[in-house]
Amino acid sequence: MTMLNSVYVAWQAPVTHDWHVVGNLQERNVGYVFNYTKGALSSNNFMPFSGMNDLYGTYVSDELFPLFKNRILSTRRPEYPHFIKWLGLKDEEATPLEVLGRSGGLRSTDQLQVFKKIELDTSNYFEHSFFIHAVNYMSESAKKRMSELSVGEKLQLCVDSQNDYDDFAVCVRVNQPPEIIGYCPRYFAEDIKAMLSTDPRSISLKIEAISDDAPSNYQLLCRLSGQVNDDVANQLKNRVEFQHICGL
Repeated sequence: MTMLNSVYVAWQAPVTHDWHVVGNLQERNVGYVFNYTKGALSSNNFMPFSGMNDLYGTYVSDELFPLFKNRILSTRRPEYPHFIKWLGLKDEEATPLEVLGRSGGLRSTDQLQVFKKIELDTSNYFEHSFFIHAVNYMSESAKKRMSELSVGEKLQLCVDSQNDYDDFAVCVRVNQPPEIIGYCPRYFAEDIKAMLSTDPRSISLKIEAISDDAPSNYQLLCRLSGQVNDDVANQLKNRVEFQHICGL
């Protein structure tokens, strides 16, 4: 059975607030398959999902698992067309995994986020879209500056080396005047920090879409692109927390 698409599940630990990559959902040409990843073993507080109790198991279904199905806005909802537009997707692109990977599959009742991994092509080039995080926590000055941005505008990536909450934090900054407007998602931060540390000019971040009518977490869609060297490529490809537990 051919694998067509893939997303990962990040879980936030309740005490430390650290994020761990705990699962991988793949779409087949018929149905779906889910595996826990080694990141699920990095915290004693992580509990398996309902109906998928064995961390070492592989789960196959003809339909999308309830854990993920319940995180997708119904096409029957009147706000659905606006939601897909906020995600920067066309109707024909709005497959379940594309919607999950772009939206994060957010729910207020848990600490899970769904995302797509940064994937490199054969020449180590990549393009990856994501929404800027922590917009709600920015100053009024930063929010005003965000309202003045335009599609295609270039943004700056800066390692936040003194961040008390995330050792790999990468903030997003605008120029003229310089101001921090948010952060890269935590589950990408380690990879992006490695890229910046090796060659900061190898990657760039631009505004892909702006949705003023969307909730703050869907207002600023950015596209990260670049070409990394072999060392960084190997780091991205061999991240232990992304590897399936069942491969042990």
